[in-house]
Amino acid sequence: MQTEKNRESEKGAALVMVLMITMLLLAAVGGLLLEVSMNTANVTDATAEQQAYNAAESGIQSAINVLRGNTVPSTLLDASKPASDPSNQINFRKAVRASSSNLPSDTSTAARLSRWMTYNYTPSGASQADRVTLIPSYQERNGYAFGLTLTDPDRTGNIIGFNTTKTSGGAIYDSRDKTWKNSINFNGTLTITYTPSNSTILDVSSGSANTNYGSFQVTGSGTIPEDLRFEVLVNMTAPYTVSRGIRGYIKAQTVLLGVLGGVKFDFDSQVSQLMGSTITLDGDPMVTNAGGSVTVGANMTQAEPFRVVVSAVGYGPRGARKVLEATIQKNFFNGMTAPATLTLVGPAAGSVFEPGSSSVTEYSGKDVASSVIIPPIGTTNDANLELVLGKTSGDPPHPFNGKITGTSANVESEMPFWLQNPTNLNGTVQALKLTAQNSGTYYSSGQTPTVVGDNATARGLTFVDGDLTLTPTMGGGGILVVTGKLTLHGNFNFNGLILVTGTGGIERSGGGTGTLQGNIIVAPYNKDNLDAGFLPPKYDLSGGGNSGVIYNSSSVANGMVAVSNFVLAVAEK
Repeated sequence: MQTEKNRESEKGAALVMVLMITMLLLAAVGGLLLEVSMNTANVTDATAEQQAYNAAESGIQSAINVLRGNTVPSTLLDASKPASDPSNQINFRKAVRASSSNLPSDTSTAARLSRWMTYNYTPSGASQADRVTLIPSYQERNGYAFGLTLTDPDRTGNIIGFNTTKTSGGAIYDSRDKTWKNSINFNGTLTITYTPSNSTILDVSSGSANTNYGSFQVTGSGTIPEDLRFEVLVNMTAPYTVSRGIRGYIKAQTVLLGVLGGVKFDFDSQVSQLMGSTITLDGDPMVTNAGGSVTVGANMTQAEPFRVVVSAVGYGPRGARKVLEATIQKNFFNGMTAPATLTLVGPAAGSVFEPGSSSVTEYSGKDVASSVIIPPIGTTNDANLELVLGKTSGDPPHPFNGKITGTSANVESEMPFWLQNPTNLNGTVQALKLTAQNSGTYYSSGQTPTVVGDNATARGLTFVDGDLTLTPTMGGGGILVVTGKLTLHGNFNFNGLILVTGTGGIERSGGGTGTLQGNIIVAPYNKDNLDAGFLPPKYDLSGGGNSGVIYNSSSVANGMVAVSNFVLAVAEK
């Protein structure tokens, strides 16, 4: 018979083994519990982090809403004028300057739009509110908020560089041989000479600075037989490369040797705009001194950025914090619209210009919204300018019996980048087309829109890829692009910018009245052959009816809202 083995002596080892296994099980369970708790915390933190990210995005969208002019400042910049006045409306320069971006009581040195949005939470230990809350009864532990800082990445507010040297020709027009010269002589005894301003760097960090655009010298005796046209071309070289013509007349008179004071220079406009910089001439008219000379003095304000960087700090629950940085571009036109109320782009051969025959038809370069006066009609060559002047100025016979406010001019030197050649213009047109397609306001050839923007607000983008007849029932406002022929019919009215790129140009059909306040550009080209250059512009209002084409910078600016303040890029910091 087998005898059972005595295992009394192994009880201690079994106890140790049980304890060790129990400890391993406890460690495993503890690790599992720890992992579960950590995962819960991570999920919670990830949610808070996403909420902070969303708050930062909300800050960027709020800034864009302000930049688009959809918000009225709580404290007006100019209390003597209404909120709708341009002086109280936002622009990129005002947005990035703390003195205009922020409330007067805001002690922050950073521009943060506190004049347009309410910073209503002050953290413990802070001297003033630093964030805009997104929920009622905000608390840092479980609330959402954002704070903003706006900066100018191109530092446009520091300097303005310019010169007034023309690449060809000069500042004074000699009608005897139809050329522009810097020195003109009459009968060998009287000479008028313009000396341009060389390259100048102007410190405008304080907001503006005084400068001059060269000088005129009158020497000798004789007679200035007729009013002489002059044009001082201000070529901005920094922070942008653009030009603006300062135009006027040297008045006809007799000049006696030794009595040289008093030759008068009348400007078309004492105030001009160039990339947001306001140019204010010292005097209008200018009059030569006893030595027969006069300096073209002026004051220039800072240029306006066409890009702004918005840095948004988003605050979420549990101390979560996210920083997003967005670059916002002003619009597709980079701050420059057409240099004339009606701009005719293209060669002379084949061009058509018929301004209409009604005595109440008007072409005006005087801005409805400011004291700026631009050419009522602009061309890109002297031959087309002669065509325009032959039908709108001087004594009849000519078909136009209406009113011209301002002086028409060759504005070729002032073409913005997007209008300088068909390639650049086509790039802008295609961008406008894509925007219209995404907005549901694109109409292919054969389709006719029922509404063309908003006449009252001058907002909206309408893109017609073909011909269009603009009738009273369509309204009319914002930006209208027509790649075919635009026919104006009946009592049409439009506030904003009209761009016609078709070879048929613009034609008036039938009676009625109509007024456009803003800009019209006729710039035909063949999109399948961009290298061929612009084609002859056609503008024919001989079909009857009355019309007015009046410059209104406010309408143009409102029209740009549809293609303005769009995000170029966003970076998470």
